[in-house]
Amino acid sequence: MGSGINSWSQNNDIRTLKALAQQAKNNGQNQKAITYYEELIKKSDASQFYSALLELYLIEEEFSAAEKLVKKRMRLLPNNAELLVDKGYIFDVQKQEKDSEKYYKKAVSASLSDNRQGRDVANQFNKYKLYTYSEEVYLKSRKEYKDPRKYQFELANTYSRLGKTDEMVQEYLTILGGNRSYLQTIQTILSRILNPDPDGTQNEKLRSILIGRIQKEPKNEVFAEMLIWLYIQDKNFLGAFIQAKALDKKGTEQGKRVYELGLLALSNKELSSAEKSFNYVIELKDSPYFLQAKMKLVEVLKQKVISSKTYTQEDLQNLKQAYESTISDLGKAPLTVPLLRGLAELQGYYLDSIPNGILILNEVIAMDRIKSIDRAEAKIELADLLLLKAEIWEASLLYSQVEKEYKYDQLGEIAKFKNAKVAYYIGDFYWAQAQLDVLKGSTSKLISNDAMDLSLLITDNVGLDSIVEPLEMFAIADFMIVRNNFKKATLILDSIVKYFPATSLKDDILFAKHQMAMKERNYEKAAEFLRELISSYGEDLLGDNALIALAKLEEEEFGNKEKAMELYKSLLATYPSSLFVVEARKRFRALRGDKLEEKIN
Repeated sequence: MGSGINSWSQNNDIRTLKALAQQAKNNGQNQKAITYYEELIKKSDASQFYSALLELYLIEEEFSAAEKLVKKRMRLLPNNAELLVDKGYIFDVQKQEKDSEKYYKKAVSASLSDNRQGRDVANQFNKYKLYTYSEEVYLKSRKEYKDPRKYQFELANTYSRLGKTDEMVQEYLTILGGNRSYLQTIQTILSRILNPDPDGTQNEKLRSILIGRIQKEPKNEVFAEMLIWLYIQDKNFLGAFIQAKALDKKGTEQGKRVYELGLLALSNKELSSAEKSFNYVIELKDSPYFLQAKMKLVEVLKQKVISSKTYTQEDLQNLKQAYESTISDLGKAPLTVPLLRGLAELQGYYLDSIPNGILILNEVIAMDRIKSIDRAEAKIELADLLLLKAEIWEASLLYSQVEKEYKYDQLGEIAKFKNAKVAYYIGDFYWAQAQLDVLKGSTSKLISNDAMDLSLLITDNVGLDSIVEPLEMFAIADFMIVRNNFKKATLILDSIVKYFPATSLKDDILFAKHQMAMKERNYEKAAEFLRELISSYGEDLLGDNALIALAKLEEEEFGNKEKAMELYKSLLATYPSSLFVVEARKRFRALRGDKLEEKIN
């Protein structure tokens, strides 16, 4: 009973002393902490107390006490080679290189006695950032045990710390060559270590090493996969396509990798590489991705046309022919619904053939075995086209159908918002406001933001102190813009300013005029409206909208990167709580040349 009580009392003393020692150390009271740890060492031989006390001795330059502590520890643990590293480090910090080197070499030799000893000694060298000795431990252990794959990850990490990039890359590739299951892990490691890489030298070095590996081990496809990944990181989709195609021809992928690369290139607007990828899959004929590639190829052609600032009617007609030809080849079926919807969009918005677009969408909606989500999306698109024809009630009915069917889905929220806009167009502001109040809580940031913007527009211009006529006129002008009747919209907008000079809608009017100029591809005129808005009404609600829109114009249309950076920077400083802050910061960094991390699946 007595020994039990004594044991409990001793453990309690140790816990108390440990807490006091840690507190003193954290408060920078090193001498006080040393006193506590010296007491702890007398009561317990735990390695944590030894390590903490040795660290404090070295910080306080009490080298004699440190040496005595290590010697005592060596007598207690005569076969512990880590202590040789500690002994050498005491001499090292005193610049006694000859003595430190002697103990470091003893530690390296002792580390070869068994596997665990080797890892522990290397870790002790790492603790003191003596990575050259860690490297020596790993390499000598490999040689001693005749195992070239021993300590692979540890050695690669050590090479990284030593700045030996080539050796590090080679080590990771050797790991990968023996076990491809490490592919994603090593991609993540290399992406982290080799970036930032502003001048591209690190990626070029990795590319060169990979090509060497591919030539040396042509049957090991994992190195080609790594090269494709590297090209994608570098946004070199053409290089990735060449490698993916070569890999596809060797194996039995039947175009899978090339098709997925095409999708990635398309999402990154690398249309030339996307086109090559989908054409390759189509030429395979028997690929299970043949139909998808045929449809995606039309999407690529569409993006090439509409992203061009100078597309012609001939371009649009050629695109229409591509749609019709592909639909003719594949047939009108649930699988080709995306093609049919794309053709309807082309007819309605680009070829000024709204009736044809409506006809196609009605076909889609009436189609058998179509997915309910596809039918609902087609209904929304049909309603959008009906609005262009001013068939407001028919459009509202379709929006209501989708809203009811997808009440708890984002698609239902989109339909609800569009219906609220219909009410806004016809001047039923209070009903519109009620719908918008619900949508402000949407899980979709885009929907909630749009709902908030329209709600604020209504709130600011409908009330006891407001004349409602300017907003009614503005809503009609807004509807004219949707219908591409810019002449009438401009006339109404100018009338608002003329007859209601004190209106609070002046910033909204300038922004609306900018939107019309953008639709007409008159980018200089669009920029003029934005500059006037920023100059005269920058403190109003649309100030940040105008600033980011102008920055994008400078970047994407005028090619003035310096001016774009200046505007993005201005937005970050002037509107720190703006919804556009994240996008502005990302674009600013990209223009500055920062290496942005992007997850590539």
